[in-house]
Amino acid sequence: MEKGQKFELKTFNGKTTANKDCCKNENYWQLISTTGTLVNFAHELNFPNENRVLIQFDVDVKAKGLECHNEIPNALWILTSDLSAINIQ
Repeated sequence: MEKGQKFELKTFNGKTTANKDCCKNENYWQLISTTGTLVNFAHELNFPNENRVLIQFDVDVKAKGLECHNEIPNALWILTSDLSAINIQ
């Protein structure tokens, strides 16, 4: 994985569907199958969960009614295991 690389979200927190009690504004499973660009690594910022990367999605996350509190618009901390690299030629 490297900064600037494109990925597709395959799962969110290891699952393909949200729990039944999931709040609408936290239903990030809506983003499954969307693509984004790797912006940063948690370990570079000394974040506790080193298995996450900051992905800036190619869709408007807030327009989907989802919370997004990062300084970079449409960016969320995602588990590396939830991502699949996209080969761009």
